[in-house]
Amino acid sequence: MNKKNITDEEEISRIIKESIYVMSSENIQFTPYNYYKTFVDVAASRGFDKDDIKRFLYEDARISADNEEIKELMLKVANNLDSIAAKVSNKVEDSSNLYDESFAKIDEIDLSDTDISNIKSPILKEIDKIKHINLSLKSELDIARASLEKQKSIIGKIKEQAVKDALTDLYSRRYLNESLKIHLYNFKRYKRVFSILMIDLNDFKMVNDTYGHITGDVVLTNFAKILKKTMRKSDICIRYGGDEFIVILPETDEKQAMAVADKIKENISSVKFKSHGKEFKISISTGVTSVKNDDTVESILERVDKALYEDKFNKK
Repeated sequence: MNKKNITDEEEISRIIKESIYVMSSENIQFTPYNYYKTFVDVAASRGFDKDDIKRFLYEDARISADNEEIKELMLKVANNLDSIAAKVSNKVEDSSNLYDESFAKIDEIDLSDTDISNIKSPILKEIDKIKHINLSLKSELDIARASLEKQKSIIGKIKEQAVKDALTDLYSRRYLNESLKIHLYNFKRYKRVFSILMIDLNDFKMVNDTYGHITGDVVLTNFAKILKKTMRKSDICIRYGGDEFIVILPETDEKQAMAVADKIKENISSVKFKSHGKEFKISISTGVTSVKNDDTVESILERVDKALYEDKFNKK
């Protein structure tokens, strides 16, 4: 067999679709390595040379994007896949409903008339065949639906990873704007009040300089755990950058948010950190603000940042 060059875009598209189908039908976990291996196997089965495939996949790769850009791409891909999965799921549901309607109509057929008794038996046999075919198709649709649910779960995990901070497992800054836009819309449309906290770890640079960056990372991860334990499930905890954090508090006015800020300060003040045999504590500063009628994403962040600065200044 003559080996073909893997350059035709339509052929590549067919290989991609077939690879996804193979992975789904054989319950292969959607990991980058498994997809790469399946892609190579499918392409090879279509007559492409494996070395040529590898060159196609890697030779022109120029990955210069930083981690944030890669995560941005992951999120776009996941959103696209999610949209496709939703459309396919709707088609599956429509087909399933159609088969249910077919069963109902078949069951409504009245064959009791004596004038058709001589053709009654053949009709019943045909009806049984139709029912059997419908059952088979419905079974295949159920399998397809289960496969779709599995893939949607995987897509959900990809989306989650794309908006999570790797160190603290809190949401990343990218998720902040998206979430604030939704909360601002709900406030302007449904008058659902919300507040935000901005938190800064005091003298965190000194922790890094004195105890090292590994200890600094331990402090950040432990503070993130304390933050999550203090908050409600509906609250959104975000690592804003470095040693700054933001919490979005739905259905919370400014007075209630102040009480939450005090609770976080109290919880972190009782924690002792240890490094190289030395114990130390950390404190935090907080800025608190509640949404106002003319707010934008930029204005509410600017206001809470100013409130944080004032809290830090009052501590000095």
